[in-house]
Amino acid sequence: MFFSRPIRCIALVPFMVGGTAVAEPVDIDFQEVTNLAATVSPDGSQAVLDIQGVLWRLDMASGETVKLTEPGLDPARPHWGPSGDLIVMQAYQQGTFDIWMMDSDGEGLKPLTGAPWDEREPELSPDGSEIAFVSDRGGSYDVWTMTLETRALTQWTDTPEEEAYPTWAADGNRIAYVADRTSIKEVSRAGDIQALVSDIQGIAYAPSWSAGDNEPISWIRSTPGKTELMLGDEVRLDGHDVFPFRVDWQADGSAVLAADGQLMRLEAGSDDLVPIPFAASLSIDRPNFSRENDLVGFGRHQVKGIVTPALHPDGNQVAFAALNDLWLMPVGEAPQRLTNDVYYESDPAWSPDGERLAYVSDRSGALDIWIREMASGKKWALTNSDETELYPAWSPDGSRLVYQNASGDTKVIDIASGESRAIVEGMFQPGRASWSADGKHVALAGVVPYTSRFREGTNQVLVVDVASGEQRFYPVAEHASITTRSDNGPVWAPDGGKMSFVLDGALYVMDVSAEGRPTGEPRRVAEGIADSPSWSGDASRLLFLKDGQLKMVSLDDGEVQNIDVRLEWSPQELPESTVVHVGRLWNGASDEVLTDVDITVVNGRIAAIGSHDDSRPQGNVIDASELTAVPGLIEGHTHQTWGNHTFGYGARQGRLLLSMGITSTVSVGDLAYRAVGDHEAIASGKRVGPRFFYTGGPLDGSRIYYNAMRPVADEGQLSAELERAEALDFDVMKTYVRMNPAFMKAVSDEAGQRGVPTYSHFLAPGVYLDQSGTTHLGATERLDYSRIGSLTGRTYQDVIDLFSRANMSVVSTFFAVEPSLFGDNDIRDDVRVKALVPRAERDALQEAFDSDSSPDNSHFLAQYADNPETLARIVEAGGRLIAGSDSPLDFVGFGLHSNLRWLESGPLTPFQALRSATAVPAMELGLHEQLGTLEVGKMADIAFVRGKPDEDIRDLIKVEMVMKGGHAYRVEDLVAPFSMNLE
Repeated sequence: MFFSRPIRCIALVPFMVGGTAVAEPVDIDFQEVTNLAATVSPDGSQAVLDIQGVLWRLDMASGETVKLTEPGLDPARPHWGPSGDLIVMQAYQQGTFDIWMMDSDGEGLKPLTGAPWDEREPELSPDGSEIAFVSDRGGSYDVWTMTLETRALTQWTDTPEEEAYPTWAADGNRIAYVADRTSIKEVSRAGDIQALVSDIQGIAYAPSWSAGDNEPISWIRSTPGKTELMLGDEVRLDGHDVFPFRVDWQADGSAVLAADGQLMRLEAGSDDLVPIPFAASLSIDRPNFSRENDLVGFGRHQVKGIVTPALHPDGNQVAFAALNDLWLMPVGEAPQRLTNDVYYESDPAWSPDGERLAYVSDRSGALDIWIREMASGKKWALTNSDETELYPAWSPDGSRLVYQNASGDTKVIDIASGESRAIVEGMFQPGRASWSADGKHVALAGVVPYTSRFREGTNQVLVVDVASGEQRFYPVAEHASITTRSDNGPVWAPDGGKMSFVLDGALYVMDVSAEGRPTGEPRRVAEGIADSPSWSGDASRLLFLKDGQLKMVSLDDGEVQNIDVRLEWSPQELPESTVVHVGRLWNGASDEVLTDVDITVVNGRIAAIGSHDDSRPQGNVIDASELTAVPGLIEGHTHQTWGNHTFGYGARQGRLLLSMGITSTVSVGDLAYRAVGDHEAIASGKRVGPRFFYTGGPLDGSRIYYNAMRPVADEGQLSAELERAEALDFDVMKTYVRMNPAFMKAVSDEAGQRGVPTYSHFLAPGVYLDQSGTTHLGATERLDYSRIGSLTGRTYQDVIDLFSRANMSVVSTFFAVEPSLFGDNDIRDDVRVKALVPRAERDALQEAFDSDSSPDNSHFLAQYADNPETLARIVEAGGRLIAGSDSPLDFVGFGLHSNLRWLESGPLTPFQALRSATAVPAMELGLHEQLGTLEVGKMADIAFVRGKPDEDIRDLIKVEMVMKGGHAYRVEDLVAPFSMNLE
């Protein structure tokens, strides 16, 4: 059974050293292609092939090909017109899906449509005068046509359904299409719609009329782990991996289609596919960015992780979180600690009179809202539950707070009675709320998708009537987004007449009515990338963050004041020298295991590894003679400060990760200042957790989905975003699915010159755009299919060659709990899970166990079923495999162990699987001289486990002690501060 997770140290500082790019051409020969698409010329002698986002013209007799397009175009779904001289396609070069056209020899390439809409899946009419396509310009995807001569547009459908894959009937007066993925309909020029195939069991793709209009419509049906060519309601071809593209029916009743990695011909009346040979060779210039990183373990550093600064109503004091505590700083003076403990504190919010401070803390075992009286220092928990409470904001009269939870509810609580009620329920990753001046409304950021076919949209201002719950969305600008939905506003000014937010990365103010309706255009009040705006009580000034510094802007004269934060941090003190006697040691460099070994640790590094000697001078000796020592694990894909406080973990997150043997984590997308703050708190020893290699929110295009994504509007913003990344010392960069190819390459090249790797979800076009790898083998795409795996989850030789020969890394991310975690030593009964995993996450774990989802009944799981074999093929070919979970979308800590068990369930050996979480990610970070193996001179990052994980990887989770930079942590000590959760 598969268990699908419901979707919903010496602390040393990583220091990035610049790299030089030297182009290294790599030749890839394509003869087997994942999700190959093809369109046949009218005379049947040639075809245009889409091979990993590059179009080629194929002579079908000789098999010779000619490249027609360059990788930056990023085309898909080409169609060869009936005149033989025109080819249309969709392409993403401009940052939206547009309809493009070119001559059949590749000349005359030009766009026919442009932003802000997405237009997809074009097909030329039988007489060549019109193009049918689908567009989302009407609020859902509808069928449209364009007249080539005049460029005039005509809308053929206007329904709430999501239409896709339009295809012309031979008479040119009807268009068939897929509606809501589960039916096929046709529409006439008069607008009459009738069903052709209804109640489809599965998902429908790419209809096309078979030879003659009297024949039934053909289409591709996808069911979990299976694709079939259908004629009407009947199966025409099964037993093959049929790709989800239009079939070209020929006059003799044969068909040309793509399946099983090949271009195929299906003869009339036959069930056999005959390959049509082709060969295409592409030379890719791959940069050789050096990653010569180091771990700096000395000196003092200016605090940059200033988290959620809140300006006092008098405008002269600032409360903020940093170094795992809350601080109060009179402007111009040194900050003073308000808290000093091992727990997590964040999100300070001043009462309107400035006498009380609300904030978030997990000192009671879960994240609750706390209130502190500033004069007396008295503090108490306003909420006290195992639910996660976040983002408090005071009502203007100081009698209520609005707050949110990890489930996306926005609630109002009465401070005197403690009674609360939801005013918004179950919203996807909403932004922090703020109040109107009269206390009748709250405003927050929410995402509004363009359509239901694809999830992306824009971040808009949501205004909620507190009494009635009525909701109204207001865009801050046409087709634009508030930059993120966590710490970027909207923040209602205390005078009620304006809101502040971050737009295009910069700080803006917009006039609004008392009810929150915009009454003026947004105006920029400060340049550069801004975060965390906070108003003074008289609404004349705004505090904000820029490039790791506090700033204050006056709305009267526009003057920007630097607010010095006199706060520094130093790396955690060196541990005392220690000798650890272990029964077994696997060093991570080879598959050899040593027995009865002493590990000598001095100044946080391994000074010696040798046979156990009872006569050694006595000192700090740890007896682990019944345990196996392995390199500390490196979690290769996390979102440690993603938003909603990472599903409510707080300080428990670092302790849970360490207790699972994880001594380093790599973020590929987080809220920037929360990430920097997490890094500094851990590196300074103020918070317990693994080394944290961090980044900010992934850079995205004009449409976004997750709260931390950063839509990039233009080159100016992109440049400022990259400047901020350098100022905040990001270790990693990631571009997300809607960023255009030119910007993707700019990010890769700029970051690469600094020795920082860049990743995305895309093998292609990422491999052409100097990216370092992919953060998944399969995940969210901007297309309706993947170029890494087919709908059945199969991957072909092109993908293996691109990963291995073009030096692209890949992260595992299986997104499903490996079944053995529910077997002996059931993870649900583990003390680490009971104490350190939030209640909602434990409920999700139980839901995963109860689920009957499997590759046989889940499209999602079926696409991952072959991943262990595919990843093993990449490793065998010399590619770089990194184990990662994508937590908290997968479970924190044991999600990595689940991934390792999935990897070992295929052809990989335990040794190969273990290296994917040790030596390989260390090399990826450029830290292979410091981390990843247990060798003299390297950091003493070690997991001590009971059992033999080198033989049975299931033993790897049986961690009893972990060492990070020579600091030893026993599991019982990691759990102890949250032992109240065991009661």
